[in-house]
Amino acid sequence: MTTNKYRELIEQGVDSWNNWRESQPDLRGIDLSEIQLEGLNLAGIDFSMINLRGARFHDVNLVGASLRGTDLSMGSMRGVDLSKANLSSAHLSMICLSEANLMQANLSAADLRGSNLRLAKLDYADLSRSKLNMSSLSGAHMIGAILRGANLSRTDLKEANMAGTDFSRANLSEADLSHSDLNVSTLVGTDLIGATLVDTDLSESNLCRANLIGANLFRANLSGCDLIGADMRGSNCSEAYFIGADLSRADLSRAEFTKANLSKVNFTGANIETTEFQDAIMPDTW
Repeated sequence: MTTNKYRELIEQGVDSWNNWRESQPDLRGIDLSEIQLEGLNLAGIDFSMINLRGARFHDVNLVGASLRGTDLSMGSMRGVDLSKANLSSAHLSMICLSEANLMQANLSAADLRGSNLRLAKLDYADLSRSKLNMSSLSGAHMIGAILRGANLSRTDLKEANMAGTDFSRANLSEADLSHSDLNVSTLVGTDLIGATLVDTDLSESNLCRANLIGANLFRANLSGCDLIGADMRGSNCSEAYFIGADLSRADLSRAEFTKANLSKVNFTGANIETTEFQDAIMPDTW
């Protein structure tokens, strides 16, 4: 079938398209690359395992759609409603999803490298094991999202709202999380080597065994955090808040805590031999 024939079938409605898809023994081989669709209600449509590379969607409703394994790389879905859609294992590199609604979407194991997700809504989305290296998520809303084992190396997460997000064992090395909200988040065993966390709110978060070597935590809020066994060698924690944090067994060698608030911090078993505490507020039992 030609692209125009596919388009005609799509424009007949979701039921017509999905019924036709069910009659096809092979889900692959459908080429809709660079197709342009506008102003359509395609909620629940089955676009799984097809080629939509370079496609352009404008004012299209894709709520609950199946895009599992679909190639959407280098396409544009700016502002599109993809809430509750299944994009697991989809190829989404270099796609524009800025301002898109991806709330509760399944993006597990999706390839989003170099993508534009600025100001996107990703609350409670599943991004576990996804590839987001060098993508932009600045200003994104990601409350309660799951990013376990995801790769976010060198990703732009400035001013993002990620409260309650699960970043366990994720790679956030050299990522920029400055001015973002990570309150009550889980970052157990997370790689934050060289990450920028200036003015970031990490209060009450779990960073047990997190790798923060060389991270910039200037003025960050880590009050009440669990940092047991964290590796913070060479990190910049100047003027940061650690009130009531647990830094027991943490490696703080060559870390700088100048003017930091460390009241009620637990340093039991921590390595502080070469740590800088100039003008810091220290715990009463220090």
